[in-house]
Amino acid sequence: MARSMITGRETQKMQEYTQERINQAERRGVEFPTDEKEQIIPEEFHLYAGRTEQFKDRVINFDGRKILKFSSLYGANASGKTNLIRAIDCGRKIILSTIEGIDFNDKYCRSKKTNKDLPTLFEYEFTIKEKCFAYGFTVNLNKHCIISEWLYELKGEREHTIFERLVEQEQYYFDEELFENSDNIQQFHYFMKDANRINTSLFLYEINRRKLDEKDYGIFTEIYNWFRYKLTVIYPETKIGSSYFWFGSDNTRLVKVLDYLDTGITGYEMKNLNENAFKEYFSDDSLAEKLLKGPERENKHKMKRIVNFGETLFELDYGANGPDKIAKLMFQHGEDEASYEYGEESDGTQRLIELLDVILNDDDERVFIIDELDRSLHPQMTIKFVETFLKFSEHRNTQLIITTHESNLMDLKILRRDEIWLAERDSDNMTSLYTLDKFKIRYDKVVSRDYLSGRYGAVPIFKDFDYVWGRDGDWKD
Repeated sequence: MARSMITGRETQKMQEYTQERINQAERRGVEFPTDEKEQIIPEEFHLYAGRTEQFKDRVINFDGRKILKFSSLYGANASGKTNLIRAIDCGRKIILSTIEGIDFNDKYCRSKKTNKDLPTLFEYEFTIKEKCFAYGFTVNLNKHCIISEWLYELKGEREHTIFERLVEQEQYYFDEELFENSDNIQQFHYFMKDANRINTSLFLYEINRRKLDEKDYGIFTEIYNWFRYKLTVIYPETKIGSSYFWFGSDNTRLVKVLDYLDTGITGYEMKNLNENAFKEYFSDDSLAEKLLKGPERENKHKMKRIVNFGETLFELDYGANGPDKIAKLMFQHGEDEASYEYGEESDGTQRLIELLDVILNDDDERVFIIDELDRSLHPQMTIKFVETFLKFSEHRNTQLIITTHESNLMDLKILRRDEIWLAERDSDNMTSLYTLDKFKIRYDKVVSRDYLSGRYGAVPIFKDFDYVWGRDGDWKD
């Protein structure tokens, strides 16, 4: 079975936890034992299983690596959670296009002016068809140029180099044993030299832009497609237009899940449209034509797409040559005789519909990243959504990474300690990441309470009242 997952490597050098933050917490009455202070140290974000023994069925053993299917990230506002998500997405965008046409001028770490001219490094580890890869690159975001790029196959503790290149030095290396056809070896030399003359796009992008179908180039297509089709980032403002449901010929399953989640939706109605009626909903004909054409697919099997435009959900059932059916999807509620459009549902229901691809997709190789999962959701709904994903993931290898403020989810009866990450911002506005697995916590501990009290860090530390208003309640100059 093919697996496709984010992993990540632990950093070799750990920095000490900011003493200032510990002192602040202790001034609030939270005491830190010496051994706990030593455990609050940052590490590189990853989905490797730690020492936790709970929920062993959530761990996938792959080539000596123990990989998790779920991860949650907590932290105070402005602690850097969303920036981590944006960084993952930023690297993905660079891979899939070029850096030239995208505004990355202010995306470098601006905490120090000298960072403007320093390189930014992106690296992803993932598995495809029983093989584990590390792909990464360095780029100067301010100057819009690629500096270096590399692709390794990870075999146990060893790294096998597939290719490396240094753009400015016009140096490169690749494994010639990768090719069965000797003509392709010479062709690859040409591609590498040509790529080093183009410092605004990655070699992985350029090699796939040429759409080479030869067997020797298959690995590069597979890796490019992993970023294109398998890695999905969902922000609070993301709409369902990017969602693809690969199931059945009707929406019974969709409605059952919405009913299961207590949205009040118990049925649906389809109002068929022809292409002209569909185009009337769009002020831009080119957008309508693009939707009618359908998304690019690796093959031409039937696919259903749910598209949100304004207040309306459209369903397009694609055959080999375009949509076989276009319909407006309406929802029904219990004994209510009316049908309601997507825009008439509550904000929470709309949010759930936007996220259901995470649960309903039938692709066993997807990685979903959701920023602010709890936005517009009741605390119990947030928990139920995660529990539903974890239940579905028992039979597939889909991964889910979320950021959230929902402390009720921080429950060791629901999550493993290594599935809970904390983001801590220091006085220099630098973010440190560490897992709850770093702490010696009993499985029956109410960790949400201790977290909110500041024991594990990653919570806001407020100033005293008189810092702003003074002792008499007046504005302090």
